[in-house]
Amino acid sequence: MIPVRGFTLSSHNETVEKKVLNPSRKTLILCCTTFIALDAGALLSKAMAQTVSVHTTHHTRAAPTTTHAATQPKAKGASSTVATTATPSGVQASGKAEVLTVHARGISSATGVTNTTPGGGLMAVQTAARSQSGMTRDYIAKQSPAVSPGVMLSAMPGVVGGASDPYGGSTHDGLTVRGLTQGEIGFVMQGIPLGDPVNPNIFSADMVDNENLSSVTLTQGSSDISAPFYSAVGGQVKMDTVNPSSRFGGLVDLSYGNNNMRREFLRLDSGELGHTGIRAFVSYSNNRYDQWRGPGNVDRNHIDFKAVKEWGNDNSITANFGWNHQTAQALRYPTMAQYEQYGNNYNWDRSYTPGDTSYHKFHTTQRVDTLGSLQLHLNLHHGLTLNVTPYYISDAGMYNGGENLHATGSYLGSQALGTLDLPYATNGTTTAMSFDHEFESTGGITTQLSWKKGNNTLSVGDWYAYLQHSELESFTAANYQGGVSNSFGNDPIRVNGQILTGYNINFKQQTNALFINDRYAALHGKLILEAGFREVMISRTATNDIPGENMQDQSGGPYLNGGNYAEPLPQFSATYFISPHDQIYINGTTSFRAPGSEEIYVDLWDPNGGGVPTMQRQKNPKSEFAIGEEIGYRHKGFVNFSLAAFNYNLVHHQVNSSNYIGTELVTQPIDMGGETIRGFQAEFALRPWHHFSPYVAFQYLHTTIDSNFKEGNVYLPTAGKTMVMSPTESGSAGVNYDNGHFFGNLFVSWAGRQYSTFMNDQSLPAYAVGNITAGYRFGNFSYLHHPQIQINVTNFANAHYLSGVYGYTANAHAVNVGGTTVNGSAPTYFVGATPAVICSVTTGF
Repeated sequence: MIPVRGFTLSSHNETVEKKVLNPSRKTLILCCTTFIALDAGALLSKAMAQTVSVHTTHHTRAAPTTTHAATQPKAKGASSTVATTATPSGVQASGKAEVLTVHARGISSATGVTNTTPGGGLMAVQTAARSQSGMTRDYIAKQSPAVSPGVMLSAMPGVVGGASDPYGGSTHDGLTVRGLTQGEIGFVMQGIPLGDPVNPNIFSADMVDNENLSSVTLTQGSSDISAPFYSAVGGQVKMDTVNPSSRFGGLVDLSYGNNNMRREFLRLDSGELGHTGIRAFVSYSNNRYDQWRGPGNVDRNHIDFKAVKEWGNDNSITANFGWNHQTAQALRYPTMAQYEQYGNNYNWDRSYTPGDTSYHKFHTTQRVDTLGSLQLHLNLHHGLTLNVTPYYISDAGMYNGGENLHATGSYLGSQALGTLDLPYATNGTTTAMSFDHEFESTGGITTQLSWKKGNNTLSVGDWYAYLQHSELESFTAANYQGGVSNSFGNDPIRVNGQILTGYNINFKQQTNALFINDRYAALHGKLILEAGFREVMISRTATNDIPGENMQDQSGGPYLNGGNYAEPLPQFSATYFISPHDQIYINGTTSFRAPGSEEIYVDLWDPNGGGVPTMQRQKNPKSEFAIGEEIGYRHKGFVNFSLAAFNYNLVHHQVNSSNYIGTELVTQPIDMGGETIRGFQAEFALRPWHHFSPYVAFQYLHTTIDSNFKEGNVYLPTAGKTMVMSPTESGSAGVNYDNGHFFGNLFVSWAGRQYSTFMNDQSLPAYAVGNITAGYRFGNFSYLHHPQIQINVTNFANAHYLSGVYGYTANAHAVNVGGTTVNGSAPTYFVGATPAVICSVTTGF
């Protein structure tokens, strides 16, 4: 075993000790616990000594400015970490202190654009004691209506990720925040966690239509203590939807573009139903286009629904529902050599010949997503408020490929199958379409009770979630033209009554997170101190019902494996408002992420695997743990800017990598041991000046791998190398123009060189990509509310670039370590999308 900087490496995916971080971790836990205990004691003593009437303990919220349904604030039933506390003179807060309501006279539009947010909608005012950036309708509405929220984030500081699909159909865009991948970023919308709780997939494009998206707030490097996820080592993305209008009406948006793209969207607002105080909207959209590279197409159908009921003094309930169905031709991810040879033309084969497993009709995907939540906010008086959010989210999907099956030498797990009588055989080989049937559902509830007394707010709560995941592989023989009897996998090949498969996984996870948070405002609200503590407990079980899968050595029972994880996660922050326009802050946070795949607990088999696993389960996989510190400064006014410096130390840092085994994509987490991340970010924007609003964001990032990486039986000298997908410099710049009628913007984002191997012997080049928007907004006409025409051009300079790394490897070229040669393997990449031109006609009514 080789000790490296306080860590002891003992296996391929195992870093045993956390010696470096333990003292700091214990100190942070002790400080936060002491702070909470002292403030809670002071709060109780004050309550016992003073009787306060209901009227004096009511929490009064600032009345927000309302222009149109799309710009209304979210329902008060939305869960929040803490209640509003005192703010310094001249600062007006709406909800909790993190987001301010700016009273400014803006323009009127059907899409919710007011042209009041600095930077053309990219620098919403923030007051949280942490790095945080937000975009509003002023920016969102001027983007392509089909682009995913994940791609829009690339304009913000610290975010790197180019679009691999110009029309929003891709669920994988290689998004990173401060060098941490999308699997380490928590996404939440209306109290619903959007990311897969186990796998590193973020399906933000499936969850909401852009016309219904009110705001997106990115917290770099930390998350809310009450957040309904546990994997947000890299940060948190909070998406809020527009509120239903109090008047009957709606919105129509029709879009058309190249690659036969056409999209229709319709939203209907009920207005207030009678005198019930209930108002709701429902929307439907369809988006269809030909894949921008290679054959095939994408077809997406989506429904959003939201209803709000408010009553009494600060009581509300909000119902949210979403449904999405998408079928798509999968894209193929090239190696560097393949991209240099074929460019954008590297993809699946258009035509079929027997034996060709790369035929494009084999490589398709289907997904059906359903989500819903109820956000209840109750004012219990005497300074008490209660937030309860139950939610449900499910995903039924098929991810398909191709494989050649042989009449002899095939296996079901470890069981030899003898001679198979397969149809459409050519020289004893039948080409089959493989189906990965996956179903996952999660039900959860977040509960939080807050007590505000004077300048102090104490919050306690719990988040509980139960997940079920099943995954079955099957095969259906293809005829001599490449067709299959059932494209949904409902006619599988069976052997002696059993489905021929490589895995039949059933996975369950229970999560329970208890949290307590205390917030104290001093010096008339100029100084705010906050400390919190969260204990996350996770229990996992996994089975794989296939011959040869024996897990008795791990759990004592047949076909059963899993893991239990628990982490204490303290937080602390302090902020001081120097003036109504200036703020400084510091914070210390902890975070963790349980191993990022259910497949690491089972063996993966293949009919052509010779009776042994093609990928073995990991033994005792470890959780990732991080400690972070930040210091920052903000100024708001006509000129707005923010600066932040950050430092993170991680152990058992997980890098999720996807690579092909044959033509099948398999994703597995790789334990990189320790990592250090340091850097700073800056953001600058102006409020509209002569109708112009510029915006600039920049990040400098320095990352180092702190451990040598075990490959086979040797340790590659990776300590001191730069972590993959971590460009030293990245940023964005742009300008927005809007005079109420003519509007447009120009934005460019760029990223420096990014390594794709742990040995830093291959990288994707630096790139820059720009987008343009231009449009005209008319006045009201008859029943039409501010109709407009808008043209979006993405990647207008036609940059040919690789936008991210899809599959990492240890080394691309052979490396000699102590006389042992470690052969290289090629990483795979996302291909940046070529230009897309989309024209949209929109009107309210």
